Amino acid sequence: MIFVEPDNNNLASASFSVEYLFTRYIRSEKPVLMLWQAGKTVMLGNNQVIDAEVDIEYAEKSGILIVRRSSGGGAIYTDLGTVLYTIIEPLKKEAKIHREDVAANIIDALTEMGVPAKREGRNDILVEGRKVSGFAQYTSGTHICTHGSLLYDTDLDELTRVLIPNVEKLRPKGIASIRSRVTNIKPYIDEAYPVSLFIKKLKSILLNGKEYSVYKFSDDERTKLQRVNNDMYGNPYWNTKKL
Repeated sequence: MIFVEPDNNNLASASFSVEYLFTRYIRSEKPVLMLWQAGKTVMLGNNQVIDAEVDIEYAEKSGILIVRRSSGGGAIYTDLGTVLYTIIEPLKKEAKIHREDVAANIIDALTEMGVPAKREGRNDILVEGRKVSGFAQYTSGTHICTHGSLLYDTDLDELTRVLIPNVEKLRPKGIASIRSRVTNIKPYIDEAYPVSLFIKKLKSILLNGKEYSVYKFSDDERTKLQRVNNDMYGNPYWNTKKL
């Protein structure tokens, strides 16, 4: 396995560029794991219309960035209380199986930390009926990227304020609001440790028993990363105008 250390700039566009590099250029035969964070950000699914998902005026006023990822799925809000995970692997089985494997590993890690996590539907992980993680996928033809978020100590009031709820999805489940649909992981951990320690423990569990190396980018790869960031994930047109 390969572990990619975050660059600590807390920009989702930079981490999405790393994903792009590994799925299309580096194409490792070993699984790639990345645990990362982003500052206050709304992450849109690839085909979502921004006006239908985000209170743009509030986002701008509150300094919340908007970034469009390559995968599908719904819009999510993250901040430095949220942990993002990325698994990139050669595409050797159905995408569904890759998704199930990643979900099982995340659930096992949370369970080991005392969190009663369970899978629901295709893309959600719940604790006591409320969502703590959602995940999505995309493929490059040879590789598949499965990534998701973990609400550890996220500002859920901010999440509720900036995201526009999909009433058609909430109503059939008897859910009154986004806020009542989600919860944080931290209250379910006895030690209630800070997010930095949660990341260390999550990394330790996910890598336990596996041989792994920490990946170092070459100068050429860093140039490619900057180009991808400029052309796609850090490009306002990609993030706000793509329909």
